[in-house]
Amino acid sequence: MRGMVILIACLFMGSVLYAQDDLAFKGHDPKKDANLNPFINKEINPDSNQSISPSVNWNMNPLKENSVNPTLNPSINPMINLQLNPQSNDVLNPVIMKGLRPSTETWKGLFLFNDSNQLFGYISVATQNVMLSFDNSGTWNGYYVKAGRSMYNYFTLFGVWTGMFLCYDNQSGYNLFDKTGKWTHIHVK
Repeated sequence: MRGMVILIACLFMGSVLYAQDDLAFKGHDPKKDANLNPFINKEINPDSNQSISPSVNWNMNPLKENSVNPTLNPSINPMINLQLNPQSNDVLNPVIMKGLRPSTETWKGLFLFNDSNQLFGYISVATQNVMLSFDNSGTWNGYYVKAGRSMYNYFTLFGVWTGMFLCYDNQSGYNLFDKTGKWTHIHVK
């Protein structure tokens, strides 16, 4: 009996995620709106728009600018500033704050897309300084901490900086960069 309840709960959670994709995804789909597609809209593509590229715009590059580097700036390091750490701050923790999970019916958030504009994951805006990251099955896998006017550093669940970071595309979302400051072709809408 317990196994049946777990199976039904899993099926229900999956159907909620798929239903959300159909409903909430409409205003966020780069396949249907060329303005949201960085491979068509060159203004939101950091390879063609230097002003949103951390390889040129150093104030949004944690490898070049100490104020946005969490290893050098303790105020944006969630291992030191526990108000930014979902493991220490219940308001940011989706295990406690269930409304932050993309599997809830009332969830509103952002979507991660890969280089083929396929859904890659979800982002919940917990506060103006912290966004939570979930994979495409809705599993919490890390979080982003605001580090400047237009960027967020990406941390593991345990608060370790991955070296990766999001930069605002100046229009509709963010682009994800790797440790070297190279665009991963993952984008957020």
